[in-house]
Amino acid sequence: MNELGNGALVVLAVIAGIGLLYLGAPFFIPFFLAMMIAYALSPLVDVLEKFLRWRVLAATVVVGASLALLGAGMYAWSDDLAALWQRVPEATRTVADSLKKKMQTPSSPVAEMKKAAAEIEAVAQTGKAKPAPTPVAASSTTSFWGMVLEAGKMAVVAGSQVLVVIFLVFFMLASGDLFKRKLVKMFGDTLSEKKITVAMIDEIDMQIRRYLVVLVVSNVMVGVLTWVGFRYLGVNYPELWGVVSAILHTAPYFGPAIIAVGSLVAAFVQFNDWGQAFLVSGVTILIATLVGSVFATWMSARQTQMNTTATFIGLLFFGWIWGLWGILLGIPLLAIVKTVCERKEEWKPVAELLSR
Repeated sequence: MNELGNGALVVLAVIAGIGLLYLGAPFFIPFFLAMMIAYALSPLVDVLEKFLRWRVLAATVVVGASLALLGAGMYAWSDDLAALWQRVPEATRTVADSLKKKMQTPSSPVAEMKKAAAEIEAVAQTGKAKPAPTPVAASSTTSFWGMVLEAGKMAVVAGSQVLVVIFLVFFMLASGDLFKRKLVKMFGDTLSEKKITVAMIDEIDMQIRRYLVVLVVSNVMVGVLTWVGFRYLGVNYPELWGVVSAILHTAPYFGPAIIAVGSLVAAFVQFNDWGQAFLVSGVTILIATLVGSVFATWMSARQTQMNTTATFIGLLFFGWIWGLWGILLGIPLLAIVKTVCERKEEWKPVAELLSR
């Protein structure tokens, strides 16, 4: 009876933890994202601290330089991005006209299916075939100012989240190993417990840095391969497509899907040929599959000493809870869970489940 009660408590604790992660997404996502960025920039701050003496100053320089580089990159590609953005209405019209012609072609399978479906529906209703009624366009009930208000709210929320992440990164970098010392004091009463806590924190540091290395390498590979492939196929702005592909590949599955759809439309507008357009889009899917789904997942599992199945299931779990950000943060969070469970005797079955 006691074991049954303990099992029920464990189940309730797991459900409560999942609910906390889901409802606390506005807090957890910026926090873990800032932690990832801070881990990536921490070596630079450590080097600058030796020359500038004050860690706060070193953190200020690194964060400021990172934002400046990001702004310079956006400014350098602003003309090409503006040119592509101005062609969006033209691309939309071109694709819509092409699809309309395809559906109106007498030999089109789509047109034949629509005609047959209309005749079957007419026979079922009246007992004889008759032309399908012309659908009446539904009137739009969304006002223009309502759309503007919603867009403004989304922009404010996104801007505030970005500011929160920037400040969190700065404070994490400026504090140095302060939290590490605090954790050692909190969870280490004896010398042996302190050694275990220090070893656990160092292992978490190493796991996250390894994952970041895999992420950077895979993104660079996607960007270079996309640039080479688009240049060979004659697609306009191959360098820009390479940079955007490398950035969006940070979000597994979702980012490559955007690139595939965007390249499909851009290639059709440029070549006016669906065969060439699908070839260009297929190249992006092939690159994302080989580098992202195969290489990155395999290397992440290898570097974090986790089995590939557990890694993929963890991505599905965090993606279900946090969406796109969960897919991005899932692997390092699993590595942290595995490292903590390895140091606790009662949690070792969980670590065994995640291990290779």
